[in-house]
Amino acid sequence: MKRINYIIGILLLTVLMTSCSENSHQKTVLYISAASSLKKPVTEWKERFEKTHKNIDIKTNFGASGVLINQIKNGAPADLMFSAQSLQRFISADDKMNIKKEGIIASNELVFVSGTKVSTPVDSIEDIPSDAKLGIGNPDLVPAGYYAKQALQNIDHKQFKTIYSQNAVHLKGLVETGAVEYAIMYRTDALENKRINIIKGIPIDWYPAIQYPVYLITEKKEAKKFLKYASSKEGQKILKKYNFRESVKN
Repeated sequence: MKRINYIIGILLLTVLMTSCSENSHQKTVLYISAASSLKKPVTEWKERFEKTHKNIDIKTNFGASGVLINQIKNGAPADLMFSAQSLQRFISADDKMNIKKEGIIASNELVFVSGTKVSTPVDSIEDIPSDAKLGIGNPDLVPAGYYAKQALQNIDHKQFKTIYSQNAVHLKGLVETGAVEYAIMYRTDALENKRINIIKGIPIDWYPAIQYPVYLITEKKEAKKFLKYASSKEGQKILKKYNFRESVKN
């Protein structure tokens, strides 16, 4: 009987030690939300950062900035957010959100594009045929669409139909598949896609400066570490790799 109790005691001690060992190596989860147009650089940041920070597990969530902040308002986990526009546009005093802007991580610009197999090539937005479709992001939720809408106020665009996309990635898909013949999108999205043809840049005085502010949603130290890495020379080099302009120091 004593031997049986001894064996049981050893087993219980082993289980307890194993449990303690697992807990001591438990990773800290860092939740990052980011604009769809930043998916490639943020994903590369995540992969490189995790290699040198074995105790941090990063969970990413990509989408239109307006959609992401609404998700956070409704309880979605987020420690850090890279937006494609100031979040003040999407937050009211009633939301009572305690977020902290940490500067501008990158900048971008708009271009006018078409699919590579468009049947009616044009040289400018003004030349789009009346039966053609122009894709832009949903201005209410997608910053790229907001900027595009501002740009379109400079021309008479009533002759063609405007189609709204859910986010920057969705807009690329609309152009690739021919769902829209033309689009106004971020320069970075157009350059990295061989099935999209850049016709010309949109004059920068037609729309507000496109900047990517970053926000601390929580005071988690791991979020601050990740932001420091993204702002470093290596982090900025990765942004340039994907054709983003460098950050604006605030």
